[in-house]
Amino acid sequence: MQSKIVGQLIRSLIIIIILFGSIFLLYMLFPYIYPILIAFLLSLLFQPFIRFFAEKLKMPRLLALVSTFILFFSLFTFVLFFLVSEVYQGILYLSDRLPAYFHHMMEQFQQLLDTQILPLYDQLLSLLTTLHVDYRLEVYEYINSFTESVTAASTRFFQMLLQQTANFLMMLPNSFTVFIFIILATLMISYDFHNIQNKFREIIPSNWYALHKKIASHLKEAVIGYFKAQLILVCISAVILWIGLSVLGVEHAFTIVLFAAIADFIPYLGIGIIIIPWILFSFLTFNYPLTIGLSVLYGLIIIIRQLIEPKIVATSIGISPLMMLIGMFLGIQWLGVFGFILAPVILVVILAIKKSGVFQQLFLYIKG
Repeated sequence: MQSKIVGQLIRSLIIIIILFGSIFLLYMLFPYIYPILIAFLLSLLFQPFIRFFAEKLKMPRLLALVSTFILFFSLFTFVLFFLVSEVYQGILYLSDRLPAYFHHMMEQFQQLLDTQILPLYDQLLSLLTTLHVDYRLEVYEYINSFTESVTAASTRFFQMLLQQTANFLMMLPNSFTVFIFIILATLMISYDFHNIQNKFREIIPSNWYALHKKIASHLKEAVIGYFKAQLILVCISAVILWIGLSVLGVEHAFTIVLFAAIADFIPYLGIGIIIIPWILFSFLTFNYPLTIGLSVLYGLIIIIRQLIEPKIVATSIGISPLMMLIGMFLGIQWLGVFGFILAPVILVVILAIKKSGVFQQLFLYIKG
């Protein structure tokens, strides 16, 4: 009995070492292998289209690959052209309106300076003259300290901004090289995908390959469900935003909603990358009705997203809403905002592994 327990502990320890060793190895190698991983994922995305061109349209595989690449490249170019044209139209619109906004803002600021700030400054000066010399010196020291702190903080901010800009410019040549490598690797992997798949099948044992096929199948189903859920959430947010902007009488509401929907796919930021600067700009230009309206609209979108996201994501990937809610909460507690994004992905992987029967086989192995 004791030897059986020792054997179970040893097998459990082996599994734990393999698991954490694999995670550590992936963490160390990821900066070097991520272009290959991206290329492999893109080739997986290309495969259904390549098979369609090759089997349905009877094209040679090379021609099917070229047709698929042209299709995706054309789609990417069209989307990029559309975005650039919309940005250009937006810049023209802002360049036409900004001078008037800026002039209005300066008039409001001058009025505020004349009616509020300067009288308050005069009152403070008169108050300081009535103070004892020691208190007056102490107040001056506090003011000088505050001014120096603000100046130092501003200097550090602009230094950091310049440093980050320089780092970004230095990354561009390397990023371009990585981009070219990903494109070439995607084409090569896509063309030789079946041979790579057969080689992989020959290398690993047959039972492991069958297990891999099960995990891949369930993972594909869960990932598609997860992205479907995100698309539903983005559409809901876009509809709410479009209705809100239409009620507020905002011009070019559809274009703004389109950009907000694209930004909503960005982790951490979402539509806030558009709405929050807009709220600040409206506040600085003293357009308080629009500031309040945008703030209420943004808060409404955030609340609705938080209420419906666990339910929609859980339904799409087959996890109970309570489990999804707990996972998101633990993710936020452990990893902050990044954990909120990562938690559904981890649950998707765990669900795919569970459905494939890996946990049951590990339990039987530990049990002996």
